[in-house]
Amino acid sequence: MEAKISEIFSSYQGEGPFTGSRQLFVRFYGCNLNCVYCDTDIKSYKTFSTESLLSKILDFEDDYNELAVTGGEPLLHADFLFAFLTLFKKHKASKVYLETNGTLPDNFQKIKDLVDIVAMDLKLPSSCGSSKEFWKEHKKFIEVSSGKELVVKAVVTDATTMDDVKKMSDILAGVPNEGTIILQPVTPIDGIVQDADPEMLSYFKEYIKQATGREIGVIGQIHKKLGIR
Repeated sequence: MEAKISEIFSSYQGEGPFTGSRQLFVRFYGCNLNCVYCDTDIKSYKTFSTESLLSKILDFEDDYNELAVTGGEPLLHADFLFAFLTLFKKHKASKVYLETNGTLPDNFQKIKDLVDIVAMDLKLPSSCGSSKEFWKEHKKFIEVSSGKELVVKAVVTDATTMDDVKKMSDILAGVPNEGTIILQPVTPIDGIVQDADPEMLSYFKEYIKQATGREIGVIGQIHKKLGIR
């Protein structure tokens, strides 16, 4: 069994509540979405078997807290991930941190027992520049994630609509109390996407807080500010 991996590197998590945690990143090639604010420029890859990927990871020093499985969209490779993470867990005690766009709940179900932390994006159509909606998939993904340490993140731009925020709030009401909810101000891309107005971002936060009864964090992409991967 093989999968396309674009890069493997050690760095610090730059998003959400795990910001600053030392992680070993395995970035899978390919995604089922095309968000306008995407900052992951994947142009090449190498093909790994489960054994060769494990061997590559074992070459790294044990100075990381979590193995970050990211992309692209790693859940496009769910069968490979099941086999690989089964091997990884036999050799390492590090937690597995999955970064996903939250649109493939059935694929996640295949590897759920091998993942410790789920960092799920909640894709707002107005933020992503897409007419396609994933509300049902996101709702199911949150339900499937029950029992896992869950982080739900939504990117907010100058194009984010109140209608999407209301729909998002309905879904977030189902996030377990131990889950974390983050609004992420977009990192602007000149001519493509701009950051949200601070007052509007604050209004969104307060609306979601009132609608869900939950505290809402606001954290940007810290690794971009620091100039690290």
